[in-house]
Amino acid sequence: MEGKNKANYMPLIFEEEGLETGRPGFLSGFSPNGAVADAFYIRSLSREEKTVPVIPDSRITLVFRGRDSNVSSYICGVTEEIKKLVISPGECCIFIKFTPGAGSLLLNEPAGSIANRAVPLNGELKRGSHPVSRAKALMKEPDSGLPPGSNIYLIKYCTDRILQERGNIRIEALAAERGVTSRYIGKIFEKYVGTSPKIYSQIIKLRFSMEKILEERDRLLVDIATDSGFFDHAHMNRMYKKLIHCSSGDFRRNLFKGLDYSKVDDYISAG
Repeated sequence: MEGKNKANYMPLIFEEEGLETGRPGFLSGFSPNGAVADAFYIRSLSREEKTVPVIPDSRITLVFRGRDSNVSSYICGVTEEIKKLVISPGECCIFIKFTPGAGSLLLNEPAGSIANRAVPLNGELKRGSHPVSRAKALMKEPDSGLPPGSNIYLIKYCTDRILQERGNIRIEALAAERGVTSRYIGKIFEKYVGTSPKIYSQIIKLRFSMEKILEERDRLLVDIATDSGFFDHAHMNRMYKKLIHCSSGDFRRNLFKGLDYSKVDDYISAG
């Protein structure tokens, strides 16, 4: 996807004093392709712990975190509501984000089995395929994450269409366009994407509206709500409170500075 549609696959990173963000040196020359949406790092330059909000995301992610040679690695499923990542002094976290559906090709189990979870790299992964080498291969070969097969291409079609419509297309319409049933689309979303088409659409709609709020500071929230496909401002606020635990007004005024992180689950649990 190109232009502003593609931007909804990109990470929303909120700058904070004491944190550095960028692209890892080993990814020099990398550009997003059919399998990998993006890769980036967050490094702590602070002497204190930093808490970073992890926005709802419809992609499977490889995460490497640690300092010096002491690095832990995880595979993280779809994130259906806001989580937090606590970064220790001097720690660096590297994220490799797969486009919806492509990350499932690393797994033995359906992608839905790791939804809202981060698991250490272990038997959850396909046998005979080390995640780091597999991730590098996916970044080098644009089509390597999309092997021949009707299901993976159906997922690509559906996720691209939902992204194109900014989350405002019914699953029944997608099913009619491809000549399959809504139930079948729901089943393959669970297997390949890791969440339902409805929640996937909500995440895309949320991220689009968040970008509009950040870009159009003087525009009325009710206008952003209707432009983003919500019925009204109240409808948008209900989704914001469900997915990111604050109202759209709070988000515009404070981003996540006023968020009560004690009520937010960890993205990667300690230990």
